[in-house]
Amino acid sequence: MNMSVTTEDSTCSDDDYVDIGQLDFDKLRQAFQKSNNKNIVVFDFQEAIERKLEKMVQQNPLRLEFYEKYKKIIEDYNQGKDLQSVQKAFDDLQEFMKGMSKEESCAIFEDLDEETLAIFDLLKKPSLSKKEVEVVKKVAIKTLDTLKKEKLKIERWRESTQVTAQIKTIIFDSLQWLPQEVYFDDEVGERANLVYQHVYSNYPGGDGSVYAQYEANPFC
Repeated sequence: MNMSVTTEDSTCSDDDYVDIGQLDFDKLRQAFQKSNNKNIVVFDFQEAIERKLEKMVQQNPLRLEFYEKYKKIIEDYNQGKDLQSVQKAFDDLQEFMKGMSKEESCAIFEDLDEETLAIFDLLKKPSLSKKEVEVVKKVAIKTLDTLKKEKLKIERWRESTQVTAQIKTIIFDSLQWLPQEVYFDDEVGERANLVYQHVYSNYPGGDGSVYAQYEANPFC
């Protein structure tokens, strides 16, 4: 993921730098307004968003839509470097960052951790009732819990045809508990494949995972 903003002048002062990790948009806007090199502020903003976006997409594949929105902002910005385009890029990036923050709060809203939220997002459907949503949550929790207690503890499990087949079976069997009124057999198979692909990409084995990596180093 490399949609770098280019700048003609790389010289910057303390006023040009802002700690975006704090998400203080008032201070960010103040820094932008008083900066003598607004391109540098936009560049710093863009770099911080890229780091955060990379983490979010890796944790949850359904967040790829955020990357597409981000890419469009940067593409539009790179087409022009006048003051108006810089101001628009800054405003767009600020709104984009707010959207990312809202997305990150979804795990808290759903009362799930990031790991389970990723599974839940792969399983949920827009037409679910409140009761069905709770059932899907339980299935997501149970599926991940079973995998982490058993097969995902195996080092380099992805190299074993037997273990990968067992993991696929565990996922498929777990998803049989999805509400049968809204999840038909062919759809359960499709969702099981999505969950397996997600697990394969993010859990190399031996209790290791993308999520553990970010917990150990939250600033990466």
